[in-house]
Amino acid sequence: MRRVPWVALSVTVLALGIRLAAFLAPLSGLLPGCAFKRITGFACATCGLTRCVLALGQGQWREAIHWYPAVAALLLLAPAAVLWDVRRAWRGEAYPALPASPAIRAGIWILLAGIWALQVARGI
Repeated sequence: MRRVPWVALSVTVLALGIRLAAFLAPLSGLLPGCAFKRITGFACATCGLTRCVLALGQGQWREAIHWYPAVAALLLLAPAAVLWDVRRAWRGEAYPALPASPAIRAGIWILLAGIWALQVARGI
């Protein structure tokens, strides 16, 4: 059975989309903004992500990390994830099952809450 490297394909499509964002940056003023922030006055968990992607598309890494600091971890992990996925697909291995551990799930929720708290504290 042939395995498809979905993670590698997804990262490639995202990278192309970020590159395309460089050409769309002049139109960014037409975006409506964050509805959650407009209604509540607080940043949402993804506030700053659009500006981060636009900055990445223009090669402004420092500004991108300023707008959404969690992107630094994603940028560092992406090459390793791509290599792992291509290797897995080359060998014909299936994806491993997702961990069913409540501790891991709680850790992910705590991480997301931490990112949100950081964005709120920074007033993004």
